[in-house]
Amino acid sequence: MVELNHLLRRALLAAAIASVTACGHSSQTVALSAVSADPSSYDQQDITVSGTAKDAVTRQTRRGTATRYQLCDTACINVIAFGASGVADGSKQTVTGRFHTSFGRRRVLSNVLVVGGRPQPQGSGP
Repeated sequence: MVELNHLLRRALLAAAIASVTACGHSSQTVALSAVSADPSSYDQQDITVSGTAKDAVTRQTRRGTATRYQLCDTACINVIAFGASGVADGSKQTVTGRFHTSFGRRRVLSNVLVVGGRPQPQGSGP
């Protein structure tokens, strides 16, 4: 549970940063097999992918609902989706998020797409 909380904290931070920096930027649609074949070219990029979900696990955390699953075509990537995702094994999914070649602290996952997240409160700033 502690490992998942650390992973979720990092994902929430990444989602908050992505929501601030992604204003005005659109994501590119790519095949999962292309991402899997050359993950470093998509690192820290906003991408849209489609495939079949498998091994979906949803957990309630103090920051809300998080679902981790693999999304596959001829290859697979990991997805961490925040919010009500309703992902079931075998369902077809199209998701947009920020791709990371390496994600997590204690339990490091490779090739992770972080979807959604709860933005952190913005300061009043100038």
